Amino acid sequence: MNYLAHLYFSEPNPLAWSGSLMGDFVKGIVPTTFPEELSRHLKLHRHIDRLTQRSEIFQTSRRRLDPRFRYARSVLVDVFYDHFLACHWDEYADQSLAEFSQDVYRGLQSCYDLLSPGLQQQLPRMIEHDWLTAYRKPEIVQRVLQRLEERLKHKIPLADGFFQLEMWREELENDFADFMQEAQQVTIEWKQVN
Repeated sequence: MNYLAHLYFSEPNPLAWSGSLMGDFVKGIVPTTFPEELSRHLKLHRHIDRLTQRSEIFQTSRRRLDPRFRYARSVLVDVFYDHFLACHWDEYADQSLAEFSQDVYRGLQSCYDLLSPGLQQQLPRMIEHDWLTAYRKPEIVQRVLQRLEERLKHKIPLADGFFQLEMWREELENDFADFMQEAQQVTIEWKQVN
């Protein structure tokens, strides 16, 4: 899952949001210096990422995409699922996506000194371009894929993957709805013991 989904599954507070996003930036053992709520949500991020690796629903979405994208099909599905979550946000949350996004941005700013350097670097762009709300727009999905391709030094033509979204939208959207049910249950169970 990508940024929006990890934030959705976290508790609604700044330390939780910070940990939920830092899962993409902090590798290896979670530092003991992190506040408990931040550490807990960093671990939740990793738990959700492991779910995507073993979820038959997620893997079905992966297999729908052109094999030429190889291992990057998982990246494409992550981005597509965030797009669907943004598009269907009102079905999953009581608070509007615009309000939620602003709360998250303020919360992350309030924890800025605790954020990993990579997330500190991204946060101003995230806020300026309102990444979380922008995921609703197909052209933003295309831009995200272009940026990811650049980060991968153009080894995989991720930007071309946008057309897979157009080709498989209905099937992928149905997969997403099923995956959200699975992920919600897994998250509830994880939170009960962690």
